[in-house]
Amino acid sequence: MSAEFVKHGAAIAFVFLILKRYNHSTMRILFACLISLFALSAPSFADEQSCVVDLEKLLWVKAEYAITGDTIIVQNQRVRLIGIDSPQKERKEKFQTPGEPLADEAQLFLNKLLANNDLDIGIEFDETQFDNRNRQLAHLFLKDGSSVQQQMLESGYVLAHTSYDNLKHAKCYYQAEAKARNGGYQLWDVAAKNPELHYPLIESSKIYADDEGFRIIRGKVEKVDKSSTNYIINTDTTGIRVPKKHWQKFDYNQLKKLQGKEIEVRGFVYHYRQAMYMIIDHPFAIDALNPLKQN
Repeated sequence: MSAEFVKHGAAIAFVFLILKRYNHSTMRILFACLISLFALSAPSFADEQSCVVDLEKLLWVKAEYAITGDTIIVQNQRVRLIGIDSPQKERKEKFQTPGEPLADEAQLFLNKLLANNDLDIGIEFDETQFDNRNRQLAHLFLKDGSSVQQQMLESGYVLAHTSYDNLKHAKCYYQAEAKARNGGYQLWDVAAKNPELHYPLIESSKIYADDEGFRIIRGKVEKVDKSSTNYIINTDTTGIRVPKKHWQKFDYNQLKKLQGKEIEVRGFVYHYRQAMYMIIDHPFAIDALNPLKQN
């Protein structure tokens, strides 16, 4: 409970004692007015605490198990958790892909979370229901109303990631990640103690050709421009691109104001023609433009 809440509560209790001197009718009127004023002046806790959902409107199903920290199996189908990205597990088929830090731990944490709730999950859909790999996209909730994504993010095992215009709980997810980051939990502990791993955070000036995959890149914006096909945001080593089909979501004047500033941008990094690139499709990929910076 915050100090502000305690302060307001104590004030109400004190005034209530004073009002007892008056007749009941007058006291009720004055007390109602006081409560109204308190409601207007008290801080809002809803935005800071949880992802709010109507449990009765969810589709309730039985989960089977998690195959990664952000993907579960439901009725033999893959369901991708909206709003988060988990460390990638090692892949040995076709192309050898090394695993990322805490990938197995993220999967285990999600499996335990599901098991501790009897595998009962409530599914909420958003703007886009399937990704480009035909996986179902969903927000997941437990019987007590808590958000699976929020708990995963607060644990520090996954990162917030806005994609496919699925924005219902974006602010909640970024707040949850910020809580883990401020506490130095899991992946954020890895980043602080093992910066040479370049995961999940990496300085733009230190990025290498093999630093591909989902990353948060921090660097100074040296150029903001646009071509016929892309908005262009360049740091010293990395080119961030916004394809034209996503321009309607961005304010180009806002992007121009980023020039000369240090930003963090998150997305999938790839190496092309001796340079590193990242394609983003939503302003929330840039820390200066994501929900935590909005009023």
